[in-house]
Amino acid sequence: MNAIGRKQYIIQKLQLENYVDTNQLASELSVSSMTIRRDLNALSDDGLITLQHGGAILNNGSLFEFNMSMKNEKRVAEKMALARQCMEYVHEGDSIYLDAGTTVSCLALLLKEKKNILIMTHSLLAMNQLSDSKNLHVIMCPGEYRYDSQAFMGPLTDDFISQFKIDTLFLGVEGIDLKCGFTVPNIADGATKRALVRAAKRVICMADSTKLDTSYYYSIAPLSDADLIVTDHEADPLLLQRYANAGIKLVAAAQP
Repeated sequence: MNAIGRKQYIIQKLQLENYVDTNQLASELSVSSMTIRRDLNALSDDGLITLQHGGAILNNGSLFEFNMSMKNEKRVAEKMALARQCMEYVHEGDSIYLDAGTTVSCLALLLKEKKNILIMTHSLLAMNQLSDSKNLHVIMCPGEYRYDSQAFMGPLTDDFISQFKIDTLFLGVEGIDLKCGFTVPNIADGATKRALVRAAKRVICMADSTKLDTSYYYSIAPLSDADLIVTDHEADPLLLQRYANAGIKLVAAAQP
């Protein structure tokens, strides 16, 4: 198991037990205690855990956020299924915006099959996927680079976005909740998403089912501001019905 896999294992164990022991982890993962200490130090530097004597505890408040390297490895098949579902809402002649996030960047990969589409983005992940396409018009937005999002954001990005009218925004978020709406842990990220929602004629939120009924520090917009939420096949049908009863249009993608 590589370093990213070990870190995911550690976080998942912490989410279940709230505390991990260094020597026990070393035994479970068949690596040295020094290797585990390096992994724990890296997770601590990212703000995900707090080190304690002989182990660590999870930081799980409303500011909790996985870094992008860990997000890239999570639920890949489900994210691609979401992206395939969203391709139904992209048509020739559209201007679309791809928000930051690993789920939305999966859509960028599929969009390379299209022609005569204008794509805007501030996401480095999405731009990397689109960089070798000769059939698309792509605009990269300026701004201050945020490592955890692998995207450019901030006032310069928000002002640039305000100059355009976007046909369809594909929005990425961390939390979706009937009361709190769409939320993220980071203020700069959330402010840019707010600017995007204001500029878009149609908003489609892409979010796997683990993000439903969760909320974070910064509120972007009420769920009613989105025309559609696309999630994965693992979403609880009773949960989907509760959202539908509240007037929220939500579609579950086919099983990957």
